[in-house]
Amino acid sequence: MNDTLELKKILNENYVVYHLNYSKENTNSEIFKYLGFSQRFGFPVFVILDSDGNRLHTQNSSYLEEGKGHSVQKVKEFLESWMVKSLDPVNYKN
Repeated sequence: MNDTLELKKILNENYVVYHLNYSKENTNSEIFKYLGFSQRFGFPVFVILDSDGNRLHTQNSSYLEEGKGHSVQKVKEFLESWMVKSLDPVNYKN
């Protein structure tokens, strides 16, 4: 499977993706305040919310880069580590 298609599959099956715009004309200041001022990391930035809309994690996307762009492997590992099944305590019983 193509790497990009694999990422799309992970996103489509495990996440609701929302693209939030930030610009001089539309700062979305109330939403960014609610998200813990995630714009402090620059853009793009990944914000993981639970099903109730509570922020679980904010990821500076520069840590997922390699060379001149994002590393498919690093992004894949990041997404997999924040999927619902990855956060389920049942997966970590002795």
